[in-house]
Formats: sequence, C-alpha cells, structure tokens
Amino acid sequence: MTHEVTAPTVETDAPFRLRGETSLRPRDFFYAAAIIAAATALGYFWIVHLWPGKIAMLFLAAVLLAGYLLGMWPALLAALLAFFASNIFFEEPRFTLTVNAEDVFALTMLLIGASLVGGLTGRLSDHARKLKRALVEVTSLFEASRDLSITIDPESAAERVVRHLETNDCHAAVWMMESGKPALSAASTALPADTIAEFGARLATDAVLDEITPAHMLMRLSAGGRQVGAAALWPTHKRGLPDPRWARALLDLAAVAIDRARLIAEIAAARVVAEKEGLRTALLSSLSHDLRTPLSTILASVTSLLEYEEKFDAATRHDLLVAIQEESERLNRYLANLLEMTRLESGALLVGRSLLDPREAMAAALRRMERKLGGRHVERLFAAHCAHVEVDPVLIEQALMNVIENAAAHALTATPIVASVQTLGACVRLSVEDAGEGIAAADLPCVFDKFFRGGGDRKRGSGVGLGLAVTRGLVEAFGGSVRAVSPVRDGRGARIEIDLPAHRLEETGE
Repeated sequence: MTHEVTAPTVETDAPFRLRGETSLRPRDFFYAAAIIAAATALGYFWIVHLWPGKIAMLFLAAVLLAGYLLGMWPALLAALLAFFASNIFFEEPRFTLTVNAEDVFALTMLLIGASLVGGLTGRLSDHARKLKRALVEVTSLFEASRDLSITIDPESAAERVVRHLETNDCHAAVWMMESGKPALSAASTALPADTIAEFGARLATDAVLDEITPAHMLMRLSAGGRQVGAAALWPTHKRGLPDPRWARALLDLAAVAIDRARLIAEIAAARVVAEKEGLRTALLSSLSHDLRTPLSTILASVTSLLEYEEKFDAATRHDLLVAIQEESERLNRYLANLLEMTRLESGALLVGRSLLDPREAMAAALRRMERKLGGRHVERLFAAHCAHVEVDPVLIEQALMNVIENAAAHALTATPIVASVQTLGACVRLSVEDAGEGIAAADLPCVFDKFFRGGGDRKRGSGVGLGLAVTRGLVEAFGGSVRAVSPVRDGRGARIEIDLPAHRLEETGE
C-alpha cells in the first residue's frame, strides 16, 4: 500500500514563520498592511514635520521590512499600499488620489524595488529561518542521541524517545516487537486509550510501513535489517507534526538504542548461562578428582584388609584403619561444604544464635583438626580478656575448621600455624596464619569464590575449592566479614581474618 508523504505545516506562537515554510498565509498580508499603516501614522504625525522630504524613504523602509519579515508577495502588497498612502496623505492636494505619469513611474519603481529587495530579503530570511530550525533539530537529535546512549533496557529507551518527541509538541506511542507481535512499551499520558488500542490492533494485523499524513505519522523502528518496533505520532492542539525527516532520524536513534539494549540483555543472560555452565563444569571436575581420591584410598585400604588381613601385622592394620578414618573425615568435610553451600545459596540455612566465647570455638576447631594438622606446631595467641560473639556454635566451628584446613594444606612442614583471637574495638577477630608460599596478588580477590583453588602450589594442595567460600557465607550470616592477607612476613605466608560483631558481655579467660 502506497501512502502519500506530506510535510505538514507546523506553526509556532510567534507572529512570523520560524520553521522555514514558504507557503502563503492570509495573515502575512494583514501584517504587511499593518506595517504600512504604522509607517503612515509615523510619517503623518512626526516625520512630515521634521523631514518633509524623507517620506519616500520611510515607506521604502517599511516595504523592505515587510519583505524581510513576510516575503515577496506581502512586500508587493505593502508597496501598493505605500503608494496609495503616500499619494493620499502626503501629496497636495491631500486626502485625494491623484495619479499622473510621474506617480505611475514612482509606483512602478516602488513595485520593482519591492519585488527585488523584498524577494531577496524574504529568501534570505527564509534561508536563515531554515538554518535556525536545522540547528535546533540537530541539537535536539544530539541531545536525544546522548540520552539514548546511556539506556540499558528497551523499555527505558522507549520512554526516553517518547519524552523527546513530546518536547517537539507532539504525542507519541512506541510499540516493541515481542515474538513477532507488537507490545505497547511507552506512550504519552495525554493520548486517549482507544487511539492507542486502535493503532496497536492495526500494527498487529498489517505490515508496518511508514505512513505520514497531516493527522498522524506511523513509522517502523528498524536496526540491523530487522524490525524492532514501531512508533506513532499525533499533533497537539498547539502545533502540527514535526518535520518527518527529523522524526525519522530520532526514531532511527531509538531503534538502535532499543536493539543495543536488547543485545546487552541477551549478552548478560548468555554470560549468566556461561557462568552456570562453568560452575557446573568446575564442580564436576572437582568432584571427579578430589572426591575420587579419598574414595580410592578408602577402597584400597578396605580391600587390602579384606584380602590380606591375616598377613598384616597389628601396626599395618592400624595404619590402614587410620587412613580409612582420615580419608572418610576428609570426604565428610567435602560433602558437608557442598551441603552448606547449597543451603547458603538457596536461603535454607537455619542459623541459631547464642553467646559464645570465640576462644572456645577456635580451641574446639583446633582439636577436631589435630589429625589433619599432622603434628604441626600450632601457636595460640588468645587474648586474656575477650568479648563474646553471638553465633551458631556448630557453624562457626565448621567455618574455623575450613580456615585451619586451608592453612594446613599450604603451610610448610617445619613452620608453625598461628591461631589468634582478640578484641578490636566493636569486633572480635579470629585469624589463622601460615608461613607457606602465600597467595598471589592476582588471586587475593578470588580466594573466597566458589571452586577457586588458586594457581601453582596452592592449587595442588587445595581441595574442591568450597571451604573458604562456605566460611565467607557462614561468617556473613552472622553479620561478620572475612578477608585474606598475603604476604604476612618476609614476603611469604597468608592469613585469613574473620571479624565478628563483639557482644557487650565480656568474660575473663583462664
């Protein structure tokens, strides 16, 4: 279907044309007559008494003014009126119309001058107005481009383009294509609901083609060779529709912004899926390696006991049973961390709270990790006076065990592990420090991420990569915070610090 494209005349509140149109308006001739009337009054009551010979210059100036403001044809009317006014009011005998050859010649020259000068000044004035209007349109497009460039979702882009269209004194509605169907995204509040519904139904049944009439504009929004939506514009009572070229440029900017916002949303969704896949892959990889190791040890020890029990002496059987116990406890810690991480992420973790001496929690965690520490010397720096903390005793012990296990995995055999508990203002700090190789600066921000096991020696000595992540989740559930510090001395070592809110109650240690 072919539609006739017409550029509707848009008027302003000013008495003269400001949007570059060249069509004649009846009121322009009225303004021309008013200019000559004003010149006549000025000459009759003032100029004729001061400079009697300058009346012709006065009317010539009035004709030029009419040409500059109104164009050539109103200037010609002004020239005719100026001839009659000059003849009637300023030539003897006054108040009579006397035309002779000299007057005809003067009128002809005046008309020719009005035609040439008025036409020229009119064209220059029209051109200046067009340039001014073009500057306004380019500026508005620049502002719209800058505004739309910061949008991050399609709905916001649609709302912004409607707002920019409203600044040009027109009502607008924007639909976006959802699964091949138009869905209203934004519309001017002054638009009647039935008008919006009528155009929405039309868009749902017909192919969207650019349609421009004096009553409305209907334009498609396309970007990258595909349609992303459609827009309709209606004139307000004050002014008509804007320049179709300006509207087209603005809607093209809107289409690009909407398409870009959709791509951003799709990229974000794809990134989330990729991260989930990465976590799933990391989990499966960790489970296949780190969980298989203790299971293999347990299976080998049990098989050996079953097949060669009579050939083993008591010491060998004891070593195999100890290996089974250690690997079972290791496997139990891995599974416990997996369970706690699942509960933390799903919000199903039940956290009980009771007042607890943090020194007792650290001591209990060290006792339970004695076998894992493998006889390493543990230096305990417990403050004599320490504030209590309000935590779940079982969960805080598990968090500390994860930190101690991490230190034991990376500490050098001949170096001590330092466990510290102290009160620092409004918080209690529990820390575990090792003298191993330390944590690389690039790895520090990722130490508490799920499945992160670092690089180099730390990766080889780590487990599934959930222990510190679980510790962070548990500590934050108690309103605390945790951080890693490395190096701690002589360019080596790492320290995990847990800060918990201190309770007002304080007790004296042994």
